[in-house]
Amino acid sequence: MSLANLVAEGPPVVDVAGPTLTVDVSADGGEFVGMVTDKPIVPGDQGAFAKVYALAGLDAADYRIIDNTLRFSAWEQSSRVGGTKTLYAYRARFARITEADRTVEDMAPLMAIARANWRKRPAVKPKDLTRVVVISDAQIGKVGSRGGTDALDDRIADLLGQLDQIMVAQPCRDAVVADPGDLTEGFENVAAQQFTNDLSHPAQLRKARGILTNIVTTVAARHHATVVATVPSNHAAWRKGKNVLGRPCDDYGIDSHMAVHEALSRDPKFRHVTWEFPSDWDESLTIKVRGAVVGMVHGHQVGKPDSIPGWWKGQSHGSQAVKDATILLTGHYHHFRAQPSGAVDGVSRTWFQAPTMDNGSDWYRNASGEDSEPGILTFTIDDAGRWDNLRLITPSPAIEVAA
Repeated sequence: MSLANLVAEGPPVVDVAGPTLTVDVSADGGEFVGMVTDKPIVPGDQGAFAKVYALAGLDAADYRIIDNTLRFSAWEQSSRVGGTKTLYAYRARFARITEADRTVEDMAPLMAIARANWRKRPAVKPKDLTRVVVISDAQIGKVGSRGGTDALDDRIADLLGQLDQIMVAQPCRDAVVADPGDLTEGFENVAAQQFTNDLSHPAQLRKARGILTNIVTTVAARHHATVVATVPSNHAAWRKGKNVLGRPCDDYGIDSHMAVHEALSRDPKFRHVTWEFPSDWDESLTIKVRGAVVGMVHGHQVGKPDSIPGWWKGQSHGSQAVKDATILLTGHYHHFRAQPSGAVDGVSRTWFQAPTMDNGSDWYRNASGEDSEPGILTFTIDDAGRWDNLRLITPSPAIEVAA
């Protein structure tokens, strides 16, 4: 279709008079001829052709120039203000961006993060132990008393630096990265989120994929095998207002994990990383870790934290996923806690409530009168199923002062 009239009516696509711009559009893309500029365009500069798409009634976000088809001619032309000016006339084919294209584009920054962490190596002679790393309640996008997203980035970088020192000093053969939920803040939990978040919902998800990739590959690079596990949660749930939509697995945190899983599965260096997810209708899961059975649930289903031991005990009546767990990991409550709860074959069951990584558990502080310290929890499990080497990694003083 000819765009001569549209060029006259709409924003200019050329800097000076030139050949008539024409754009032919098909279902999968098209071709344009006659775009004139007074500046050379670098191949790959997709934004340079935004006006072409706009004048053709197309959304520039849905198309891309196929770079190896970009053609141009140049000539000298007298300028109205005297002298001459070099003009460039372009023609190119463009294609509709497919979902597969978007997947590759989304994965590129994740793979860059993974490659940066691959310079680390697992120990040659590690101990026959599994390291468990619990990362909970990042609530990415939230602004609180400890700052916003920039402060969260600094805090997580500091925590991962300390974790890496521990992994080097006490090498283990394999690892588990456990995420009990609330990876993102969301927008449908409380009205205040409309005014306190510093990231949009899509931006939260992009940020979550990057942070998760950094955490998983930091741990995986130090071990011969790594299992990553997560569960649904309240902040990451698919919601309409207070109402949760769909099945428990329709969860943005799970979706972020699936995206990172797909990205790392394409890199041979990280084929030793696997994922465990709950079934579509479950909100908890268990995984076998040497001699232990590690269960995980977010905790929002239970109510107050003191109710967790009773809830755990009651899971056997409904044959729920965590009924056989010897170690239970929970998030949601934003403070660290370790508590025995019964025993299996003479070995105590233990409940670990994970600290938060977020920017301030102000609701917990205002409700309880106590503050919670952010951090990452790590411990080891041996072949007998006993845990040991418990460490609560908290931010360096300078990090929290800066926030």
